[in-house]
Amino acid sequence: MSYLVLARKWRPKLFSEVVGQQHVVQALQNSILNKKINQAYIFNGTRGVGKTSIARILTKVLNCKDPKNGEPCNECDQCLAMNENTLLDFQEIDAASRRSREETMNLLETVPYLPTSSKYKVYLIDEVHMLTKESFNALLKTLEEPPPHVIFMFATTEIEKVPPTILSRCLQLNLRLVSEEEIEKQLSKIFDQEKITYDQESLKIISKAASGSMRDALTISEKVVSYCSENLNKQDVQNILGIPDEEIIFSILDILKDKDSVSLVKFFDDFDENNSCKNILESLMYSIQEISLLQFGKSIDNKLNKFAEMTPEYLQLIYQIGLSNKVYFESTSDEKGLLAMTLIKMIAFSPEKKNSKIKSFDLKTDSLLFDWDQTLKKLNVSNLLKQILFYASAKKNKDEIIISIPEDKFNRINESYKKEISNSLCAHFNEVLKISYDSQVDHENTPSQIKNTMEMKESDEAVDLISKDEGFKKITTELNAEIKNVTKK
Repeated sequence: MSYLVLARKWRPKLFSEVVGQQHVVQALQNSILNKKINQAYIFNGTRGVGKTSIARILTKVLNCKDPKNGEPCNECDQCLAMNENTLLDFQEIDAASRRSREETMNLLETVPYLPTSSKYKVYLIDEVHMLTKESFNALLKTLEEPPPHVIFMFATTEIEKVPPTILSRCLQLNLRLVSEEEIEKQLSKIFDQEKITYDQESLKIISKAASGSMRDALTISEKVVSYCSENLNKQDVQNILGIPDEEIIFSILDILKDKDSVSLVKFFDDFDENNSCKNILESLMYSIQEISLLQFGKSIDNKLNKFAEMTPEYLQLIYQIGLSNKVYFESTSDEKGLLAMTLIKMIAFSPEKKNSKIKSFDLKTDSLLFDWDQTLKKLNVSNLLKQILFYASAKKNKDEIIISIPEDKFNRINESYKKEISNSLCAHFNEVLKISYDSQVDHENTPSQIKNTMEMKESDEAVDLISKDEGFKKITTELNAEIKNVTKK
């Protein structure tokens, strides 16, 4: 028999073997036991979480001759044929390669025919969102009133691309990402059965690298097992996956915690060129997530406890910087330079910088430099919100902005508007700001009053200019008229 990769060999054949999708399994088993079978199902979830595996198990139990407690027997002819992919009454179609209307119509022509040896004829369409609009339209009528012997099952990773007319005719089942703990437990079971030696740290690294996909975990395991000759250890697993040593990440976190630009320069002087800069940034961002969760009481590795003194705002800021810069690794030829500039940006944008020659504005200077009228013009907020803020005044004290809104408009600023204002101001100033509100409006400094003042000034200047014109002097004298509300325009 030819070698089977782990992902295929350990593909679940029973509902009880499915990892991390108990909510979906329970719903399907209950419907089977209560004899409430839908004629169209759609399984939604990211890659490798069990969509087609669950659809196959469901097909098997529906056609099984001796199901027990909502599980297939795995012994009858129907179950064995399904396990060996030889069941004639089951068709699995890849919508990515068979997406045209003609191919869909050819498929639907077989729907009226009774199954050859099974109770149900099942059509499983994988990546159903890839079908064309015409193909979806061709499916509609059959999907709404299929023959009693036919069941449709769809699997998709992008359910938002499936038309609502299709979704309304299906029972929708959303599969979640598999947790690291669940992946780790399953890998431990598989490695024990496969006689593969391992340490617990190796399992944790693979589980984290899988990003919630059980299939990805098995594919990564296949690569790691080949490299390590079935003897997994932490160092080898890190090397084959390109995962940086945790000491590198701790060094960077120390630099960021102390805002220490001198240590950052030294870090890159001693930098090992064999390290993957993209993986370093990704590992750093993952550690920042863990530190943030630690601050809210989640129990994690004590090695990160010393970094919990960083403020939540600063952690959010450096995470956002890392997130925005990560995309450039796909196009840059200088990964080390990009990583260096990303870390420099994280330090430079911090409210207080150690070993920095740049001094922060004092309270008085910072307030004087803040121009609310010009700031409002550049803010990316809705027009309605801009109209409200047009009659407000504001002042900035270091990392805090106080916005004063007239009492008759104060109640219109709900939590959604406050969030929109906060996001826009933080993005505009490229720093984390605390936004507060009151009704103590400085009416002389509202954008509305500034505009009125400017218009009056322009009007006065225009009047003065016209008044000096000899032709207008003669007209106004003869008609005994006054010049009012004139602008330079």
